[in-house]
Amino acid sequence: MKYFLLLLFPALLLTGCATERPAPTTDASVPPPDMQAWLNPERQRPDSISETRWQMLTDAGRTLGFRGGKSQRAWELTQALNARESTLNALYDFRPLISPEGWLPPVIDEAQDVAHITPNQIRTASKVWTIIRPERFVSNPPSWRSWLLRGLATTATPGTEGLVVPEDSSQRKVWEDALKKGWQEGRANADLTLEASMNQLTRDYRGMMLYSLLWRRGMISRPEVTEQQQTVTGSGQKLVTGDRVRRLKSHASFELQKSRWRPSVTIQ
Repeated sequence: MKYFLLLLFPALLLTGCATERPAPTTDASVPPPDMQAWLNPERQRPDSISETRWQMLTDAGRTLGFRGGKSQRAWELTQALNARESTLNALYDFRPLISPEGWLPPVIDEAQDVAHITPNQIRTASKVWTIIRPERFVSNPPSWRSWLLRGLATTATPGTEGLVVPEDSSQRKVWEDALKKGWQEGRANADLTLEASMNQLTRDYRGMMLYSLLWRRGMISRPEVTEQQQTVTGSGQKLVTGDRVRRLKSHASFELQKSRWRPSVTIQ
């Protein structure tokens, strides 16, 4: 899975990047500007535009560009994800993980070779497992879409910044420059959003699979589920038959008695 993700995610990020402006190359042999360049900075605001008006145009253009660029990039990424739907469905299949009672396993995080250092003490551990999300009831198996499409809105609705309109060519240049800059920032933010979502999806899925492994080894308990069933319930205005209620009485917890652990069986 890890090898596949290393190939999948760069392919997603490269989608729609052919038309982007290439990043300027930097020459390490060229020294940075001297003090004189800092003493005479380039003036960004034209003399014909007041400071307040320039700031309004810059903020409005940059905000509009950010929203538009992010929605455009989000659409490109969504199309790329949909094109790989069958692969993602097979890679992140949550159906086998759901228990017969209908709960989704907790998410377990595993850390290796952990060290905690203070001025008076150093404490190390070979492995540390932590429950970062408890189990929960679900009506349907979750999908990778719940993670990867989160934060990738493909529509952008202008706010009050859309009311700021340039009045002449000088103001329009300031506004366009700010919009172009915000556009690239918005596209980059969409890539970062997908990257964070991909990391969380992989962490959660692997954490649920890790729970199943630890449970088979006797290192963690199953959650306790209570069930209450009544033949007829309701009121004068509502009648319910076959009413059944399941509740999580206690959550999964680690088994601290090592003598109760079961050895893992490996076949070579």
